[in-house]
Amino acid sequence: CSTYLATRDEKKKRSSSSDASSLIPQSHMVRAFVRPSSFRLPSDASTPILMIGPGTGVAPMRALLQERRYMKKNQRNKQVGANILYFGCKKRSWDYLYQDEFEQLKSDGTLTALHLAFSREQEKKVYVQHLLAQNAEETFDLMEKQGAYIYVCGGVKMGQDVQEALKQIIVSKKNVNDKQAKDCLDLMAKEGRYVQELWA
Repeated sequence: CSTYLATRDEKKKRSSSSDASSLIPQSHMVRAFVRPSSFRLPSDASTPILMIGPGTGVAPMRALLQERRYMKKNQRNKQVGANILYFGCKKRSWDYLYQDEFEQLKSDGTLTALHLAFSREQEKKVYVQHLLAQNAEETFDLMEKQGAYIYVCGGVKMGQDVQEALKQIIVSKKNVNDKQAKDCLDLMAKEGRYVQELWA
């Protein structure tokens, strides 16, 4: 990005300074910050992971999948658990990020299941939380019986909707009330099994 912006202003490019920031016109400056991710794979590689990352929220899921693929290929004595990804965007042809890579991960067996929600490809909008609800049995089995780790990344509203979908799955499958279901998710979060990285 900084290289692109720097080349837009040839006058600044001739500056004798070796500092790249001096090459960028003040009007093109963008403030950004980097923070470490809170996503960590389970210490037991055989533990399944459930990843929910619509839009650009899928980027850290890609890193988790690359690590799991490495484990599967290079550490043959390790059993690697299931990897389930929920991805959503408006249209497959517009913003299906990393499509080729995810399809390759699916075909080589790294990605156990790939659930796709293209919200604008049908009359009624479909989002990742709707797919989770449709797959309630599988999702509950992963959470409750297999001890899956759940990673959610994306917008705050999506994160809230996904949490509500997970809560309702627990309510229906465990026959508990909303508060008890929320307590289950809170316990998973405390144990590091339910991790969200969300932004406004």
